[in-house]
Amino acid sequence: MVNFTCPKCGAPLPVKPGTQLSVCSYCGTPSYIDRREAIFFYILPFSITEDASRAIFKRWTAGPACPKDMEATAEITNLKKEYFPVFRFRRTVDGKEKIAARPARGTLLPGMHSIEIPPGDMVIFDSNAKAGGAEVLHPDIAIDSYVGELEGTPIDQSLVYFPIYELKYRYNGTEYAMVIDGSSGRISVTNSPKRSSVSYVAVMALAFVLGFIGTLLGFIITPIFFVLVIAGIFAGKILAHKVVKKPDGGAV
Repeated sequence: MVNFTCPKCGAPLPVKPGTQLSVCSYCGTPSYIDRREAIFFYILPFSITEDASRAIFKRWTAGPACPKDMEATAEITNLKKEYFPVFRFRRTVDGKEKIAARPARGTLLPGMHSIEIPPGDMVIFDSNAKAGGAEVLHPDIAIDSYVGELEGTPIDQSLVYFPIYELKYRYNGTEYAMVIDGSSGRISVTNSPKRSSVSYVAVMALAFVLGFIGTLLGFIITPIFFVLVIAGIFAGKILAHKVVKKPDGGAV
């Protein structure tokens, strides 16, 4: 049995070989165990409610990147509130403090390999911390697997439970997945339906052709056609936007 020290109260923390999670018998603080030390668990509370996450998804479907009918037809099929484990590394690089985050659990969820942990708001994940009905996903990756790839001098490292909403939705018979950051509301997607740009391109192409003809006429007949060329290009762009406007008036 290897003895570690509780990072909160300093009491001896006996740990059996192969154990990654241990709870201090004195203060009740859970710790993640790596090969060298016991490190803190932190939890970043949710600031986005489940209803707010649904509203974020709805606004996203109404955005310019999504098909025009997606807002009305896309349907959420599953929404899970979760705490995802992330390793947080504080290091000194070129005289400046730098924070890096790496997933502590194997995953294909979008955005989990580019998480940004905001400063502040984190609390120690002890017996007083509340998960608020969220499922707590436990780490299955050793912290040592990342240490060698990080630059700089170590300051400290910790395990942070990061709040996310894992959302699945169906559109045109196909199911897609996204992750909504439970602290900032940021959306991460890897594959999603895209809006066709055919109408926009067609109208802009027509405007370009007319502008080219106007330029030729300007050289042959009168410079007044140059003014018409410029006016035609701007008018074509405005018209192109109107062609791909949504029925409710939302712009592309």
